[in-house]
Amino acid sequence: MALGLAVSRRPKKMEPKVIDRHQYLPKDKQIKRDYRAGRLAAELNGLVDVRQILSKVLEGARSLCSAEAGTVYLLSEGRLTFVCSQNSYLERVVTEFDGLPFEGQHLLLNRLTLAGFVACERKILVVNDTDNIDPDSPYQHLKSIDLGNNYICKAIMTLPLITVGDDLLGVLQIINPLDDFGQVTEFDEFDERVLEFFANFSAMALEKAVLLRDSVLTNIKLVMNYDHTETLAHAQRVAALSTEIYANWSSRFKIATAERQKILNLLPLAAMLHDLGKSFVPTGILTKPGRLDLRERSIMEKHVQAGAKLFQNGGTPLDRLAYSIILDHHERWDGRGYPGYEENQEESLGRRAGKKGEDISIFGRILAAADVYDALSSCKTYKEAFDESLAVQIMEQESGHHFDPSVIESFMAIRPILGKIRDRFPERVGL
Repeated sequence: MALGLAVSRRPKKMEPKVIDRHQYLPKDKQIKRDYRAGRLAAELNGLVDVRQILSKVLEGARSLCSAEAGTVYLLSEGRLTFVCSQNSYLERVVTEFDGLPFEGQHLLLNRLTLAGFVACERKILVVNDTDNIDPDSPYQHLKSIDLGNNYICKAIMTLPLITVGDDLLGVLQIINPLDDFGQVTEFDEFDERVLEFFANFSAMALEKAVLLRDSVLTNIKLVMNYDHTETLAHAQRVAALSTEIYANWSSRFKIATAERQKILNLLPLAAMLHDLGKSFVPTGILTKPGRLDLRERSIMEKHVQAGAKLFQNGGTPLDRLAYSIILDHHERWDGRGYPGYEENQEESLGRRAGKKGEDISIFGRILAAADVYDALSSCKTYKEAFDESLAVQIMEQESGHHFDPSVIESFMAIRPILGKIRDRFPERVGL
């Protein structure tokens, strides 16, 4: 990510007087903006994936005041973690821009920074000229972020994300509002009012998604109590890989936008549950260092039906997707996987015949590829991690055998971000 290639663009010098860029707007345009804020807030309530919500929050907040950039910090373990960023200027001038390099870094929860001050005070802070913050102010703008990106944050509105129960989730920052000529201007009272409304609804949607995610992670920790080789990081990497593969696959196969967005919203959570059924397998089998015998393998394979059964009668889209993923993620394209077809289907060598080809749900086919790749590229008790090139070579060789060839095409298309996913969820990090 060649951020150093960005050309620094210093916004034009502001006049001391605050210019109300809404004063000439007809009243109906202000009403339309309020209506749009309500519509954007309602759209957030239909999302369950935390990362997708954060992205939509930034997009929505920026659009409401024509802002060039934005960031979100989430509160975690007494610190503010930089989790999401958008910057339309850098996207135009930097090749392959995919977020600021500060994502994942932390700020101490104190009043020394703009974000820290807002988190501690729980009130909105508007700074329209970061070069002229009172030196006696408890907070200052972190110039290191600007210098690190050759980008100048001139005007910043920082808002707390507070739940209905008065819990602080994090901080939203909106940066550099633009006028009709694309020049950086100032935030005014109308921006503050509409963004405060939107931030309140964003916090509600985010809280719901965080609670659901934490519930999923709790279930994965339950599996870890039985299978010490299972990790949160593995589940998260498989979910991220599956989501990226599906995003590419669904685009290539021209899946309807509404269906595509629905799956991209649910898949990161549903995919993490793929091995939930292992909690029903005896610990001695899960942790056996050597090869399983036929009886033990038969017991192990039943973790698929056990996990799927938990969601079989669920009434939500997430339940149905999780059921499909869990049931099919150990099937093989060539029909040699498990658990196979229903009991009344023909059995082979004492086992049910495996599902074959497109009889396997696309989600099961995608999870199979993501799960195997992560196993190959991870260190296990019985093997060292394969380097990426060898793991990818094995995936290619299994195209048409273990894996759906169309899924492997999408897997190969996302190869440039495989390392980024591994870096995002290293084994030492639980969340």
